[in-house]
Order: sequence, then C-alpha cells, then structure tokens
Amino acid sequence: MAAAAASSSSAAADLPQQQTLPSSHERYKKGTRVWMVTNKREKGKQEWVTAAMARTEDVGGATKVYMTEKEMVDGRREQLVVVVPDMAKTSPHGPQVHEGFTLVESAHRDQNDSNTGQQLRLFDLPSDVERDVFFPLLGPGGLSHLHSTCALGSRRVSVAYVKTQIDAELAAKGLKGIISYELASIGHLLRLLYIIQKSGEWEGWEPIIRVAKHQGRGGGKLPIYLDSGDVEGVGSRWVYDSRCEALRQLSLIGRHLGMALRRVKGEELLGGHPLTIPTRRRRDRFDRANPVCVYQDYEFASIRDVVLDNLRYGGTNVAFHNVVQQGHLTRCNRLRFKLHTTSTGHSVGQLMRQHEGRVIVLHGDQPDHSFKAHLHIIGLYPDSVFANLYTTERPAAGQSGAARFPQTVQLVRQQLGTDVQLLFGNQLVAVPSAGPATAAAAATPSSSAAAGVAE
Repeated sequence: MAAAAASSSSAAADLPQQQTLPSSHERYKKGTRVWMVTNKREKGKQEWVTAAMARTEDVGGATKVYMTEKEMVDGRREQLVVVVPDMAKTSPHGPQVHEGFTLVESAHRDQNDSNTGQQLRLFDLPSDVERDVFFPLLGPGGLSHLHSTCALGSRRVSVAYVKTQIDAELAAKGLKGIISYELASIGHLLRLLYIIQKSGEWEGWEPIIRVAKHQGRGGGKLPIYLDSGDVEGVGSRWVYDSRCEALRQLSLIGRHLGMALRRVKGEELLGGHPLTIPTRRRRDRFDRANPVCVYQDYEFASIRDVVLDNLRYGGTNVAFHNVVQQGHLTRCNRLRFKLHTTSTGHSVGQLMRQHEGRVIVLHGDQPDHSFKAHLHIIGLYPDSVFANLYTTERPAAGQSGAARFPQTVQLVRQQLGTDVQLLFGNQLVAVPSAGPATAAAAATPSSSAAAGVAE
C-alpha cells in the first residue's frame, strides 16, 4: 500500500467532507491513532490507512504532524506527514478533519501500541484478523449494518473492500469473464455480494449463456454486466432464499438472456408464463438445485433445459424437414450425439397429440466458438418428426440454400454421419464440404451441459 506524505487537494475533493476544525499542537499526542488518505493512486481510488502520531512541529500558524502507518506492507511502514492549519473558534473535543487527515481518537497510546489497562476496541483488531476472520463471520448482512453504524464502519466496509469480495466469489464459482457488474452504490454492492454467495453452484450455465450471446441477446457480448436493475430484480431476500439454486441464478441473469423471472402473488413467471416445480418427485431424478419443472404445457428435465429451449429459434433456419413414417420417431430418438448441450421436454398439457421437443447445441457453447449452430427436433407420437437446423454463421457470398453455411453443414455431417438423411433427407447431402480451415474450426468440440429426459 503506497501512502502519501500529504494528501493532494484532488484526493480530498473525492472524499466525504466533514466540518473543518482547527488544529492544536497540544492536541496531537504521541501514539494517538489517526486516519490518513493516500494520494499515490488514480483519482477516485485513494484509500484510508491507519497511522499513529509520531511527533508534531509548529510551522507558523499550522501544525506539521508526522505519522507512521500501523500496518506493515512489504516489510515496512510508510511515513506520512500532513500540515494542518490552526484556526480560531475550535471545539477541543471535535474531530479534526483536513485534506484526507482525520483524528479518530484522542486517547494516548504508548509507542509500542500496547493495550495494557485499556479495553480492546472493535477497530483495534489487526487488519488481517478483521478482514479474514471478523468480516466473513458478519456476512453481507452484518457488513451492511456495520457500514451504516458509524463513520469508522463506513470506512472499513468500503466500496473497494466489497468489490474484492464479489470478485473473489465470482472467481470461485467459475464466473470470471462470464459475469461482471457496474454498481456504484455500496448498498447494491452488498446486496450483490449476498446474492452471489447464496446462489449455489453455477455449473452448466456458461454454455447456455454463450449460446444466448451468439444470438445477440443482452448485447451479444461477454461478460454480462449486472446493474442495479438486475440486483433489485431478484426480489426480496425472503423471495430469493425461498428459490432453488437454478431459479436464484436465473433471477439474476435472466434479463440478459431475454427471459426475466418474476414472482407474482406467489407464482414464478418466466417471460410472463408460469413456471412450476411439480410436487410429485422421482427420487432417482429429482435435483433440488436444478429440478424438473413444467413450463408452457411441457415438462422439462431441469430449469436450465427450459432456458435453453427458449433459445430454440435463434439464428437463421438452414434446413427444415418433416417425415411421417412408421417408427421414424423411435429411430430418431435412438440417435447418439457426440455433443450433449441439450434441452429435453415432453408435453403434459391438454394438447391433441403427445409430443416432445429437443434442442441440441452443435457449436457455440465454448469460448473459442465464433458462431452458434443447433438442432431443434419435435417428435409427435408415434411416427412424425420435424427437424430444424439453425445457425448464426455468417452466410457465404455467391451461394444459396444450405450451401451458404458450410461450417454448419460440416458440423451436422460430423455429428450425424450417414444419419443426416434420417433427419434432413437430401438437403445437406449435396452441399460441398467446407475447406480445411473451415472444417478445423467447425470440428472444435462442444461441452457437456445439463441434459436429461424428464419421465
């Protein structure tokens, strides 16, 4: 931590201003604790450090105060100096504030900082104990109370400190580069810290978020930048805590995926449609964190499956094929895909025919993928299949039909082999193969995300 000899006027302007009171040479006793603001940082990033009075010196209408930083950084303590002008009509008991220097207590402490005969105060805790032991015990709620309790609390629980905790939580949950934030209010930052800490494991979300971004949702770029609307959009703490982990996560990022989650009169609404978790639970399949759910007359294997299914129409439709043939649906269901970022849902509502829908991502769920390609397969029992192929690949000039998307066609051929005709007939068979460079890019494997069949 770099500390300054004297805080600059620009640093003082960025700090909360209190009533300026005059100084007195007699008032600054050796060993007294003070707060001092550094100035060897970019504007707006100055920090307060704890220091102790070492000696004072009269300099004609002012007092020069010499201080030593209490916390040792890189094996040394910074020496700080500030000149405080003397002014008339001062209160001998009021706090001294001047250009980033604040006298926070007037009790004398000897040079070795011994607490013999004195009660240990809250802010006398060693900084590492305070940061690594005490603050984590308080949690975001306790930190919020501490921040609003007193001036010292508001300085200790600073914006900079809370941001370091949020960044650590995002990194620990594998969300670095996927989720970030733009929040200035300490209140919103503390709420976000609580939300992230209580959100559970995020495994399975990254591939879906990447697919959504390839479709241009939420600006089409990563990371997602959360703002005050996202933080407030999760609802009250009671509402947030009562949700399963997948719904907590979706309540935070749903707006950026084009499907906001809200609770209205006790009912969860995703994109304005009810989403329910059945009370009937199969022990061999039920996942408390990401459970089977019902949405728009379909029962989905998980909440993440619902989200991926909502992305089914994104991109350009490369090919569409409908086959009505005895046993055709059974044969299609037996297809084994090498890539398994999928969503599966079965109709459970008052529909004329029982059917199922599947979204199978072939490309676009990995960091190095430049476009998204997926299959959307609808099966109507017992023998009808509708197959769609969508892509966000940029179309090649001078081509028509499926030939405009050589990388996408290459992916489907690699995944299905000779079974490509089972889903699309001859639509993709006659398309020229992609060049070597294109084929190599298309061959980049996809990841495995949450998938399954709800039975």
